[in-house]
Amino acid sequence: MAEKVLRINMFGGFAMYYGEDAVVLNKTGSSKSVRLLQILLLSLKSGISKTELIDNLYGWNEKADMANRNKNLNNLIYRLKGQLASGGLPESEYVEIIDGMCYFKSPIPLELDTQKFEEAVGDAKKIGGGKTHTAA
Repeated sequence: MAEKVLRINMFGGFAMYYGEDAVVLNKTGSSKSVRLLQILLLSLKSGISKTELIDNLYGWNEKADMANRNKNLNNLIYRLKGQLASGGLPESEYVEIIDGMCYFKSPIPLELDTQKFEEAVGDAKKIGGGKTHTAA
């Protein structure tokens, strides 16, 4: 039996499938959990700093208490892990924090349409000799 793959579509609407089954999170649309997941997926290779995540999710405000915003992010990460598991994915940590950088870490193979697009662009650049064309 083939190993299940987590397929994630970011173009044309956000959707996730584990094998043939849709992964449905408890909160949908513009919820912070979905936004956090999307940001982590878009930063899959390089990761993203906790500070940048906080700014993206909670907005930048000099008067805001950074300790509270950090606590809010940690709580959001914890909730996301639970939502992924209750949505049909195997229980796992899914978010890894190393030296202030956050990474999406999946115990199952990932297939993202954004990665396929980036690979296709890279392949096209190789074929075209790395030249980019602009309209006059």
